Amino acid sequence: MKWIKCQVNEENKRSFSKAQERWGQIRHCDGFIGQIGRWNRNEPCEAGILSVWKDLHCHQRFMQHQHDEIFASSDQGSTYFFRYIRKHIQYGKNGHYGYC
Repeated sequence: MKWIKCQVNEENKRSFSKAQERWGQIRHCDGFIGQIGRWNRNEPCEAGILSVWKDLHCHQRFMQHQHDEIFASSDQGSTYFFRYIRKHIQYGKNGHYGYC
């Protein structure tokens, strides 16, 4: 799993949302399971996005070969001023988890 938080100026919220819709092509990437996002009720200019991948290898392959092209074509980088990413919450067979 990958958790992303973005701070967006009020005037850019619509552009950010439109750019986020362009990430739909990610669904064709090997190992991609799903993604969900929404605006934070307590911080109205903060967007949260959670993506789920089959495993770390699939996510790394996506980052190396497809991420930058999708990011550039969405022009999403111009719509937010701060981004925080917590990558790869791994769940083991015994139910324990850790961050990579």
